[in-house]
Amino acid sequence: MNIQNIAELSKQLEMLGFHDAGGLLLKRICFKPADFYLPQRVIKEKDVMLFSLYFERIQKTDNYQLQYYDVTLQKANGGLALPVDGVNPAELEKQMAGIDWKKAFSLDDKMSWNAEDKSTWETELRISCVIESLSILEKSEPGKVIAVALKQKFWAGTLHQEIIGSIPLVKNKADVSQRFYIAEDGSGITTDEAYRFLQNKYMEKQLQLKRKQSDNGDESIPEESNGTSSSGLLKKKRIAGKGKRNRINQD
Repeated sequence: MNIQNIAELSKQLEMLGFHDAGGLLLKRICFKPADFYLPQRVIKEKDVMLFSLYFERIQKTDNYQLQYYDVTLQKANGGLALPVDGVNPAELEKQMAGIDWKKAFSLDDKMSWNAEDKSTWETELRISCVIESLSILEKSEPGKVIAVALKQKFWAGTLHQEIIGSIPLVKNKADVSQRFYIAEDGSGITTDEAYRFLQNKYMEKQLQLKRKQSDNGDESIPEESNGTSSSGLLKKKRIAGKGKRNRINQD
Protein backbone atom coordinates (compact mmCIF):
# COMPACT_ATOMS: atom_id res chain seq x y z
CA MET A 1 0.00 0.00 0.00
CA ASN A 2 1.49 3.31 -1.13
CA ILE A 3 0.77 5.90 1.56
CA GLN A 4 2.25 8.65 -0.61
CA ASN A 5 -0.24 7.82 -3.37
CA ILE A 6 -3.12 8.08 -0.88
CA ALA A 7 -1.79 11.43 0.38
CA GLU A 8 -1.58 12.76 -3.18
CA LEU A 9 -5.09 11.56 -3.98
CA SER A 10 -6.38 13.17 -0.79
CA LYS A 11 -4.75 16.47 -1.76
CA GLN A 12 -6.22 16.20 -5.26
CA LEU A 13 -9.70 15.69 -3.83
CA GLU A 14 -9.25 18.70 -1.56
CA MET A 15 -8.45 20.87 -4.59
CA LEU A 16 -11.56 19.56 -6.36
CA GLY A 17 -13.72 20.40 -3.34
CA PHE A 18 -13.97 17.05 -1.54
CA HIS A 19 -12.77 17.48 2.02
CA ASP A 20 -11.63 14.94 4.62
CA ALA A 21 -11.68 12.04 2.17
CA GLY A 22 -8.24 10.67 3.05
CA GLY A 23 -9.54 8.25 5.66
CA LEU A 24 -12.15 6.86 3.27
CA LEU A 25 -9.49 6.39 0.58
CA LEU A 26 -7.29 4.54 3.06
CA LYS A 27 -10.13 2.17 3.97
CA ARG A 28 -10.79 1.36 0.30
CA ILE A 29 -7.20 1.08 -0.94
CA CYS A 30 -5.95 -1.17 1.89
CA PHE A 31 -8.02 -3.99 0.35
CA LYS A 32 -6.23 -3.42 -3.01
CA PRO A 33 -9.28 -3.60 -5.29
CA ALA A 34 -8.80 -3.28 -9.07
CA ASP A 35 -11.14 -0.28 -8.96
CA PHE A 36 -13.68 1.24 -6.62
CA TYR A 37 -16.24 4.03 -6.22
CA LEU A 38 -16.11 6.58 -3.43
CA PRO A 39 -19.47 8.26 -2.61
CA GLN A 40 -19.46 11.89 -1.51
CA ARG A 41 -22.27 14.24 -0.50
CA VAL A 42 -21.86 18.01 -0.84
CA ILE A 43 -24.37 20.71 0.18
CA LYS A 44 -24.55 23.83 -2.01
CA GLU A 45 -27.02 26.55 -1.04
CA LYS A 46 -29.46 23.96 0.41
CA ASP A 47 -29.20 21.86 -2.76
CA VAL A 48 -27.69 18.38 -2.46
CA MET A 49 -24.97 17.09 -4.78
CA LEU A 50 -24.40 13.33 -4.76
CA PHE A 51 -21.00 12.32 -6.14
CA SER A 52 -19.64 8.93 -7.10
CA LEU A 53 -15.86 9.12 -7.64
CA TYR A 54 -14.32 6.32 -9.70
CA PHE A 55 -10.75 5.21 -8.92
CA GLU A 56 -8.72 2.67 -10.85
CA ARG A 57 -5.47 0.92 -10.03
CA ILE A 58 -2.71 1.49 -12.62
CA GLN A 59 -0.93 -1.84 -13.15
CA LYS A 60 2.45 -0.35 -14.10
CA THR A 61 2.82 1.64 -10.87
CA ASP A 62 0.26 -0.15 -8.65
CA ASN A 63 -0.99 3.34 -7.71
CA TYR A 64 -4.58 4.47 -7.83
CA GLN A 65 -5.86 7.24 -10.05
CA LEU A 66 -9.10 9.21 -10.09
CA GLN A 67 -10.59 8.67 -13.55
CA TYR A 68 -13.92 10.52 -13.37
CA TYR A 69 -16.88 11.25 -11.14
CA ASP A 70 -20.63 11.16 -11.65
CA VAL A 71 -22.73 13.78 -9.92
CA THR A 72 -26.46 14.24 -9.43
CA LEU A 73 -27.98 17.55 -8.36
CA GLN A 74 -31.01 17.32 -6.10
CA LYS A 75 -32.70 20.71 -5.94
CA ALA A 76 -34.07 21.98 -2.66
CA ASN A 77 -37.81 22.48 -2.89
CA GLY A 78 -40.95 22.50 -0.79
CA GLY A 79 -41.49 18.75 -1.22
CA LEU A 80 -40.86 18.07 2.46
CA ALA A 81 -43.66 20.44 3.46
CA LEU A 82 -46.51 18.40 1.99
CA PRO A 83 -47.82 15.18 3.57
CA VAL A 84 -47.46 12.01 1.48
CA ASP A 85 -49.79 9.08 2.16
CA GLY A 86 -50.55 10.43 5.62
CA VAL A 87 -46.87 10.94 6.54
CA ASN A 88 -45.62 14.48 7.10
CA PRO A 89 -42.04 14.46 5.71
CA ALA A 90 -41.10 17.66 7.55
CA GLU A 91 -42.16 16.14 10.87
CA LEU A 92 -40.38 12.90 10.01
CA GLU A 93 -37.21 14.87 9.29
CA LYS A 94 -37.39 16.39 12.79
CA GLN A 95 -37.86 12.94 14.32
CA MET A 96 -34.83 11.58 12.46
CA ALA A 97 -32.72 14.60 13.47
CA GLY A 98 -33.34 13.75 17.13
CA ILE A 99 -31.78 10.28 16.85
CA ASP A 100 -28.07 9.44 17.08
CA TRP A 101 -27.94 7.20 14.01
CA LYS A 102 -24.26 6.31 14.31
CA LYS A 103 -24.98 4.89 17.74
CA ALA A 104 -28.22 3.30 16.56
CA PHE A 105 -26.46 1.39 13.76
CA SER A 106 -23.44 0.45 15.86
CA LEU A 107 -23.32 -3.30 16.46
CA ASP A 108 -20.59 -2.91 19.10
CA ASP A 109 -22.68 -0.72 21.37
CA LYS A 110 -23.94 -3.12 24.04
CA MET A 111 -26.89 -1.90 26.02
CA SER A 112 -28.88 -3.16 28.97
CA TRP A 113 -32.64 -2.98 28.78
CA ASN A 114 -35.66 -3.96 30.78
CA ALA A 115 -38.91 -4.93 29.13
CA GLU A 116 -40.80 -3.43 32.06
CA ASP A 117 -38.92 -0.11 31.85
CA LYS A 118 -39.87 1.80 28.68
CA SER A 119 -37.10 4.36 29.22
CA THR A 120 -34.50 1.66 28.43
CA TRP A 121 -35.88 1.07 24.94
CA GLU A 122 -37.54 4.41 24.16
CA THR A 123 -34.95 5.29 21.48
CA GLU A 124 -35.54 1.97 19.72
CA LEU A 125 -39.29 2.65 19.81
CA ARG A 126 -38.70 6.02 18.12
CA ILE A 127 -36.52 4.33 15.50
CA SER A 128 -39.24 1.76 14.86
CA CYS A 129 -41.78 4.55 14.27
CA VAL A 130 -39.36 6.30 11.87
CA ILE A 131 -38.79 3.08 9.90
CA GLU A 132 -42.54 2.53 9.69
CA SER A 133 -43.06 6.06 8.30
CA LEU A 134 -40.25 5.57 5.78
CA SER A 135 -41.87 2.30 4.67
CA ILE A 136 -45.16 4.11 4.08
CA LEU A 137 -43.42 6.79 2.02
CA GLU A 138 -41.69 4.17 -0.12
CA LYS A 139 -45.04 2.82 -1.32
CA SER A 140 -45.46 5.74 -3.75
CA GLU A 141 -43.11 7.20 -6.36
CA PRO A 142 -43.01 10.72 -4.83
CA GLY A 143 -42.56 9.20 -1.38
CA LYS A 144 -39.62 7.05 -2.51
CA VAL A 145 -37.67 10.15 -3.51
CA ILE A 146 -38.31 11.79 -0.13
CA ALA A 147 -37.46 8.62 1.82
CA VAL A 148 -34.14 8.22 0.00
CA ALA A 149 -33.27 11.88 0.55
CA LEU A 150 -33.91 11.53 4.30
CA LYS A 151 -31.88 8.32 4.52
CA GLN A 152 -28.96 9.89 2.69
CA LYS A 153 -29.10 12.92 4.95
CA PHE A 154 -29.10 11.09 8.29
CA TRP A 155 -27.60 7.68 7.51
CA ALA A 156 -24.54 8.74 5.52
CA GLY A 157 -21.40 7.73 7.40
CA THR A 158 -23.17 5.10 9.52
CA LEU A 159 -23.11 1.31 9.34
CA HIS A 160 -26.70 1.06 8.09
CA GLN A 161 -25.73 -1.59 5.51
CA GLU A 162 -24.97 -4.06 8.31
CA ILE A 163 -28.56 -3.88 9.56
CA ILE A 164 -30.92 -2.82 6.80
CA GLY A 165 -28.80 -2.98 3.64
CA SER A 166 -27.84 -0.27 1.16
CA ILE A 167 -29.99 2.72 0.29
CA PRO A 168 -31.73 2.06 -3.05
CA LEU A 169 -31.12 4.63 -5.75
CA VAL A 170 -34.30 6.48 -6.71
CA LYS A 171 -33.98 9.31 -9.16
CA ASN A 172 -36.31 12.26 -9.04
CA LYS A 173 -37.48 13.44 -12.47
CA ALA A 174 -36.31 16.93 -11.50
CA ASP A 175 -32.74 15.74 -10.78
CA VAL A 176 -29.97 16.39 -13.29
CA SER A 177 -26.78 14.37 -13.63
CA GLN A 178 -23.45 14.61 -15.41
CA ARG A 179 -20.13 12.76 -15.67
CA PHE A 180 -16.90 14.76 -15.45
CA TYR A 181 -13.58 13.23 -16.48
CA ILE A 182 -10.24 13.96 -14.85
CA ALA A 183 -7.26 15.02 -16.98
CA GLU A 184 -3.99 13.06 -16.96
CA ASP A 185 -2.32 15.79 -14.92
CA GLY A 186 -4.98 15.32 -12.21
CA SER A 187 -6.91 18.51 -12.92
CA GLY A 188 -10.67 18.47 -13.27
CA ILE A 189 -13.98 20.21 -12.69
CA THR A 190 -14.34 21.34 -9.07
CA THR A 191 -17.51 20.86 -7.04
CA ASP A 192 -18.30 24.59 -7.39
CA GLU A 193 -17.90 24.44 -11.18
CA ALA A 194 -19.98 21.26 -11.34
CA TYR A 195 -22.71 22.96 -9.30
CA ARG A 196 -22.85 25.94 -11.68
CA PHE A 197 -22.96 23.61 -14.68
CA LEU A 198 -25.77 21.50 -13.23
CA GLN A 199 -27.66 24.60 -12.13
CA ASN A 200 -27.69 25.76 -15.74
CA LYS A 201 -28.65 22.28 -16.92
CA TYR A 202 -31.49 22.22 -14.39
CA MET A 203 -32.83 25.60 -15.55
CA GLU A 204 -32.63 24.44 -19.17
CA LYS A 205 -34.57 21.30 -18.25
CA GLN A 206 -37.24 23.35 -16.49
CA LEU A 207 -37.62 25.66 -19.50
CA GLN A 208 -37.99 22.67 -21.81
CA LEU A 209 -40.60 21.21 -19.46
CA LYS A 210 -42.55 24.49 -19.44
CA ARG A 211 -42.46 24.65 -23.25
CA LYS A 212 -43.67 21.06 -23.46
CA GLN A 213 -46.49 21.73 -21.00
CA SER A 214 -47.42 24.86 -22.91
CA ASP A 215 -47.49 22.98 -26.19
CA ASN A 216 -49.56 20.18 -24.68
CA GLY A 217 -51.91 22.76 -23.21
CA ASP A 218 -52.46 24.35 -26.61
CA GLU A 219 -53.09 20.96 -28.19
CA SER A 220 -55.55 20.00 -25.48
CA ILE A 221 -57.80 23.02 -26.08
CA PRO A 222 -61.05 21.71 -27.61
CA GLU A 223 -61.82 23.17 -31.01
CA GLU A 224 -65.36 23.96 -29.85
CA SER A 225 -63.99 26.40 -27.26
CA ASN A 226 -62.41 28.58 -29.92
CA GLY A 227 -64.73 30.43 -32.28
CA THR A 228 -62.18 30.65 -35.09
CA SER A 229 -61.33 26.95 -34.87
CA SER A 230 -65.00 26.00 -34.82
CA SER A 231 -65.80 28.09 -37.88
CA GLY A 232 -62.78 26.61 -39.61
CA LEU A 233 -64.00 23.12 -38.77
CA LEU A 234 -67.46 23.96 -40.16
CA LYS A 235 -65.88 25.23 -43.39
CA LYS A 236 -63.93 21.97 -43.73
CA LYS A 237 -67.13 19.98 -43.25
CA ARG A 238 -68.96 22.11 -45.85
CA ILE A 239 -66.12 21.69 -48.33
CA ALA A 240 -66.07 17.96 -47.69
CA GLY A 241 -69.84 17.85 -48.20
CA LYS A 242 -69.59 19.74 -51.52
CA GLY A 243 -66.90 17.33 -52.64
CA LYS A 244 -69.14 14.35 -51.93
CA ARG A 245 -72.06 15.94 -53.84
CA ASN A 246 -69.86 16.71 -56.82
CA ARG A 247 -68.67 13.10 -56.96
CA ILE A 248 -72.27 11.86 -56.77
CA ASN A 249 -73.31 14.18 -59.65
CA GLN A 250 -70.38 13.02 -61.74
CA ASP A 251 -71.31 9.38 -61.17
